[in-house]
Amino acid sequence: MLVMIPISAAYGVMKYKISSMASHTYTLLDVHKDIQKGYKLSCALAVAKRIGISDQQLADVLGVSIRTLQRIPDQGSLLSPHMSDRLYRLAHVIALAEYVWENEDSAHRWLHEPQRGLGGAVPLELLASQAGFNEVENLLGCIEYGLYV
Repeated sequence: MLVMIPISAAYGVMKYKISSMASHTYTLLDVHKDIQKGYKLSCALAVAKRIGISDQQLADVLGVSIRTLQRIPDQGSLLSPHMSDRLYRLAHVIALAEYVWENEDSAHRWLHEPQRGLGGAVPLELLASQAGFNEVENLLGCIEYGLYV
């Protein structure tokens, strides 16, 4: 199974890699610990910029109001575990889409457009719940293995 694993936060942004869990020492328990500590706001802003979503769309994905997002003091401030978990879902789906489509532009476009395999829903809009996240992840897996075009 392919999973997305944070490689480093050394540059102030989350970096991700698709890899086999068996071949990498960074585990999902490490991800869990990172989420509980909280990712920096700068990480969230970098991920949002990467796929071209507005602050409002980022707030929606993180499960907070735009005012809550705007009240975070500075880019070095840590997000709550709840917001960090949502950010992880978003980054995971971005990395998986980029891996499946083998092209960042195609992957990002796919994330913004209604998908037949999701009943016409937009993948980014489904990330607000675990069930929606699972559906997007499953569809990307199906596409990777040629079950959807």
